[in-house]
Order: sequence, then structure tokens, then C-alpha cells
Amino acid sequence: MRFLKKKLALVKEQEYSPEESSYCSPSKIVHKTIHKVQYQETEILAKRNRVPGSPISKYSDRCLKNAAKNFGRAICNFVLSELSEDYLVPLVTEYGVEKKKFKNFIKDKKDNLDGIESFRELLLVHDRDTKATSSYKKIFQKLGEIFIKYFSVNWIFAGKLTYKIEYLKFRYKMLRRIQNPELFTYIR
Repeated sequence: MRFLKKKLALVKEQEYSPEESSYCSPSKIVHKTIHKVQYQETEILAKRNRVPGSPISKYSDRCLKNAAKNFGRAICNFVLSELSEDYLVPLVTEYGVEKKKFKNFIKDKKDNLDGIESFRELLLVHDRDTKATSSYKKIFQKLGEIFIKYFSVNWIFAGKLTYKIEYLKFRYKMLRRIQNPELFTYIR
């Protein structure tokens, strides 16, 4: 509100200044005033972007804020769906685990998936993990790669995502992070 009042005061000041009115028409004065106000707006926005914690965030920050959570939940939904059956059966037999137990594991983890850390933990195999858990994580990683390569475009455009183009560009970064989960520490 204060910013708008300053704009109006500048316009009134420029319209009634005697030195400008003798040399310029009122339309030129308004044009100059608008140009000044636009310049001041861009200057203020530039200052806000430099200040940490400013209310105006960068476009790229907003676009990919929840990307890890969204991709993680989409992969979990893919694993639990019937689309993954053709890919899941050979992997389950290769690793020697039961399909029903694997799907229950993914259901439990899907509810707790809320960011980069939890998604990374779902992909990263630790020494302290049991044999079954490490097998589940490896299967999940393979199915995640399949989802990103073949099914993510359909998910992006058929879903409710706001920033579709950014998610489309981000697919390959997410694929590299799924392939190397130890390096999955940030999004940008």
C-alpha cells in the first residue's frame, strides 16, 4: 500500500511541476513518470532477491520445491500399480523376495516420504540393512529408473503438477540421482 501511495505522489508531483509543464506535454510527463516507477520497481525487486529470507523467491526455487517428494510418491504409486507387474516379476525372482512383502514395504515407506532425505533413504543401501531390506531398496531403485525413463512423461502431463515443463526438464537429473543415491543431497 505504501508503495502505491509513493507512485501516486510521484505522478502528481511530476504533473504539477512548473519547470516540466512549460517544456513537455502532459502525456510525456506521464510517460516519464511511468518509466521512473517501472525502474524503481525493478530496483526494489532486485534488492529483495539479494536479501536472504525475502518473501519473493526465485522461479526455479518454487518449481522444484517438492520435486523429490512428488517423484518419490509417483514411483511408489507406479510400483504398487499393475503397470509395474511386467517389470516387477523378473526383479523379484532375481533378488529372491516375495512380491507381497515388497509391496507392503513400499506402502509403509510411501506414507513417510516427505522430502529428499526420506527419498534418499529409500534408495540408499546401508550396511545395517537386512538382506531383505537391501533387496527391496535395489528393486525400488530399478523400478524408479524404469518409471523415469518410460512413464514419467505421462505422469507429468496427466497429473495436477503446476510446473510441467520444469518437471520434464528435471527428469534426467532425477534419473541420475536415482542411479547414484549416495550423491542425492540436493535438487538444484
